[in-house]
Amino acid sequence: MPSVESSKFILSWEFILQVIAMILAIAAGIVSVSKAVEAITKMSVRKKVNSLEDRMNKVEDRLKQGDKRFEAQSDDLGQVLISMHAIVMHMISGNDKDKLQATEKEMTEYMAKRKTKQEV
Repeated sequence: MPSVESSKFILSWEFILQVIAMILAIAAGIVSVSKAVEAITKMSVRKKVNSLEDRMNKVEDRLKQGDKRFEAQSDDLGQVLISMHAIVMHMISGNDKDKLQATEKEMTEYMAKRKTKQEV
């Protein structure tokens, strides 16, 4: 027959095991909650980063389109200056008709090329 002291020891040992089990269960619960909060936070941050990356890509696309437009306008301005030079030279000398005709032909070709570029 077990003694009274040994039964107290067994009861206190069972009590200690139950307390340890409760502490471990609470710790597991805290870890689970913290991991869930961490996962939600990461998803939120990733969503914001993706949104910013999308906006940045759109801005880059717009900048590229703007660069193409500036390039086309620069070419247009070059053609206008060539034409104006031919007109001024004709007005000054009164005879540079061949140059005016050549410039007119060049402008027509340029406008045709420019139109096909815009359609593409």
